[in-house]
Amino acid sequence: MNLPVFTPHEFLTAIVLAGMALLLAVFIPVKLAAKWRRMRLSRVRITCRICGYRFLRTDPEASCPHCQARNR
Repeated sequence: MNLPVFTPHEFLTAIVLAGMALLLAVFIPVKLAAKWRRMRLSRVRITCRICGYRFLRTDPEASCPHCQARNR
């Protein structure tokens, strides 16, 4: 049984390409999960447009617990 013989250049190129593929295989799902988490949290958190205080949204017309401004 004859195994293929790689030159050092081909071997190093294969290692680099495999490393890039593994990097993308990890990077893409992590970025998608982080984006999904931010989108999910943005539905329940709100930042006051007057004072910048961040709080949980309890109703659509939430007023800021810090400055009592209405945030629509």
